[in-house]
Amino acid sequence: MKDSTRIRRWLGRVAAVVGLLVATLMGGAFLLSRADGPVLIFAGGPLRSGEPVAFADLDWTALDAQTELELEIVGARSSLTLWFSVHEGIPYVACDLDCFDGKLERWPQQIELDDRVVVRIDGKRIDGRLIHVPHGSAEYEAVRAGRLRKYSGEAGGRAASEAAAHNAVVEFGEVLTGRSKKTEPGDRLYRLDPR
Repeated sequence: MKDSTRIRRWLGRVAAVVGLLVATLMGGAFLLSRADGPVLIFAGGPLRSGEPVAFADLDWTALDAQTELELEIVGARSSLTLWFSVHEGIPYVACDLDCFDGKLERWPQQIELDDRVVVRIDGKRIDGRLIHVPHGSAEYEAVRAGRLRKYSGEAGGRAASEAAAHNAVVEFGEVLTGRSKKTEPGDRLYRLDPR
């Protein structure tokens, strides 16, 4: 009798801890979905703050000195922080992980449904569209080479350590999902165009 009472108390405590953990996670997810943009590495809600400007009013080449921008996927009503690069004055973003035919859904699948985005960078908000750049195209090869230079870490510092960690995760993910055995890479590259 004593052992069964102890087991019931122990199970009750485990259930309470699990319940508290689930409630905390659900509350956190709710708050993040209402946040003005992403919070650190977590996806957030729609971008509300920032001065609205026209796409052409930004000097994208000068902004290329920054490593990240915030991107709202309008159809999904969520936002995330992404690395970006600029090629010939045009900004590009990419998903380097196995974006299609993979085991997890990623943001490019949301872009396939609705390509409208809002970008926030340098305190400014810009409406745009993401246009897929096909693998093997001249544009793809040129932009990828530029991204590699930008994030290769030759300058050292934060970009170097982040790029090394990022590449390790991508390589591990491609082995884990089987993408490394396929001929076409699993990444997706997108050009940001005005809307």
